[in-house]
Amino acid sequence: MKHLITSAMWIARIMGFIGAFAVVAMMLHISLDVALRNVFRISMNTVPEIVARYYMTALAFLPLGWLELRRQMISVELIDFALSDRMRRLSDIMVMLIAAVIYSFLAWTNWDKAISETRVGTLVEIATYKMPVWHSFYFAPVGFTLAAVVAALLAVGYAVPSLGNKLDEANT
Repeated sequence: MKHLITSAMWIARIMGFIGAFAVVAMMLHISLDVALRNVFRISMNTVPEIVARYYMTALAFLPLGWLELRRQMISVELIDFALSDRMRRLSDIMVMLIAAVIYSFLAWTNWDKAISETRVGTLVEIATYKMPVWHSFYFAPVGFTLAAVVAALLAVGYAVPSLGNKLDEANT
């Protein structure tokens, strides 16, 4: 179990770094396009498609597991203050299990979509250029799959405190 926790932590961290890299790459790409357009009157026609299809999707989906592992997803704790420690732990287990099920469903449907887009070889026509974009359909299922695994591990961690301590150690 410790190897699974360590592997999930490293994969989640790598995906978080890829998401951060997407932000920097997007900023540099857009800045280059603006500079070229204003200084040399040269426009890179593919920038909007690359930003929308690659950078934004990588940024939105790949860090999901990392955010779950760090417990930085948005949460509403409306009645947690009134719950006993045991009920709060049970509530946390249920929330993580529900999250794992939802992430799994989203991963399953997005894997199906990614595979079908790969078979078709989805392209976007930009002026006289056909840019393949089927690769970008894999960001969502990878992110949701990792988030589902992390949510399930967190549920187990809340249920078994010794494993929860390993998750906390892996997170630091």
